[in-house]
Amino acid sequence: MEWCTVRKQYCGLGLGLLMLAVGVALIPIVDYIIKREVEKTVILKEGNLMYNTWRDLPIPIYMQFYMFDCLNPEEVLNGAKPYVVEKGPYTYIEKRIKYDIIHNSNGTVTYKQNRTFHFVEKLSVGPESDRFTTPNPVYWSLVSALRYENKDINWLINLLTTFKQEYVFMNRTVKEILWGYQDPALHFAKAYDPEWFYTDIAGYFINKNATNDGVYTIFTGETDITKLGHIDQYNGSRYLNFWTTKWANMINGTDATVNPPFAKKSRVSYAFASDVCRSIKGVFAEEVTDSHGFTLWRYTSPDSYVANATVNPDNIGFCTPNCLDKGLFNMSTCQIIDFFHIPAAISLPHFYLGAERYQKAVIGMRPNKEEHQTIIDAEPTIGWVLRAAKRLQINLYIQPIKGFELTTKITPVFLPVLWLNESAVIDEKNAQMLQNMLFTPLKVVHVVEIVLIAAGSVLLVATIAYIIYAWQRRKTEIMKEAETSSVNDTNQLLSNGTS
Repeated sequence: MEWCTVRKQYCGLGLGLLMLAVGVALIPIVDYIIKREVEKTVILKEGNLMYNTWRDLPIPIYMQFYMFDCLNPEEVLNGAKPYVVEKGPYTYIEKRIKYDIIHNSNGTVTYKQNRTFHFVEKLSVGPESDRFTTPNPVYWSLVSALRYENKDINWLINLLTTFKQEYVFMNRTVKEILWGYQDPALHFAKAYDPEWFYTDIAGYFINKNATNDGVYTIFTGETDITKLGHIDQYNGSRYLNFWTTKWANMINGTDATVNPPFAKKSRVSYAFASDVCRSIKGVFAEEVTDSHGFTLWRYTSPDSYVANATVNPDNIGFCTPNCLDKGLFNMSTCQIIDFFHIPAAISLPHFYLGAERYQKAVIGMRPNKEEHQTIIDAEPTIGWVLRAAKRLQINLYIQPIKGFELTTKITPVFLPVLWLNESAVIDEKNAQMLQNMLFTPLKVVHVVEIVLIAAGSVLLVATIAYIIYAWQRRKTEIMKEAETSSVNDTNQLLSNGTS
């Protein structure tokens, strides 16, 4: 009987140790298997789970525009602060489809991406025909060019702005401001000098609808998973040619839709944005949970991204020609109408994180972190962006220009035209697909590991406790037996002495 008990004790110890050992051993083994399977899943290879999603993004993307209406244009001409009122959103659904896809032998893929925008009135505050008073980009592009162009061009610009009804401000519809309108002065100039004036259409997003933004070559992750999605070349080059330093012209990171898997919080993430002609730095900010229950890592740009060149010397390359203060980024070198640079600057909406003097120079600014910061929420295991919001504001610089009487009393100011929110959130269908095909199996495996370790630990502790209990009980029994035996011996001796 005692042998059976000891045998059970050894069996319990052995089984507990075995379950504990298997559970612990499974952690690195399973993690390795999971890592290999995730890598196979996310690489951009035809027939792969994620390939079709990458090629034809099924996630709805919305482009929302918030327009600024200048309520006191005549007062601005006399030196007053601009007073603007925001109205929006005017919402467009954006569709992205990659085409002309070529898989290269060095682990990269080359493609173009077509982007189309369709207005969604039911998600907007009004129709595209709503009108706004805003600085005239053609006027300011032409008069600003006077300082740099030859006398013949200067004469033509004076003629255009004097006799062709170009004015400091304009009142146009949302559709015209965004997607373009035929400008009367440019139409006249195009007929006069088609080499300089190759188009008579003006608008902040002309040639952006139903077009591609260039030729991308990115790494597929097949030869190096840590480079998945990273841009190797853009339009055949690893550098832009807009800025004054090599660092500023570098094309870094991804296009912000796919990133390498197995992220670390210390990793700096870069995304290239062709519409602002630069790469944007992102750092881990916090963990967030989306509406589908996924734990995502939120990336935002550090303050150094919008800092002036004194605080962040790397930004000296964006001083073209002059350095702007915190929060403003000169876009004139990469925004052109008929070879004339638009005096535009990019900021975060309402000059969020910008210098206080920019915020106070315009009445109606209300910067707010939640509404105006740019965010990227990525799932750290697979690296896919499941929620994102890119928010930017376009500002036009207006100032006194010698020889143009209407401008002489203007107080120099960066006047907001509009801000945009380009956002995407994974929908229920694709969230469920990820849940079923990837995250649920991962959770099951980890639960099995935990159960084995927990069960093994409990069985081991219970067996040890039982052994201790049995040993103590046996010890007590032995002591009692010894006492009983001693008493019996004493009684026996007494009995023998009496007889």
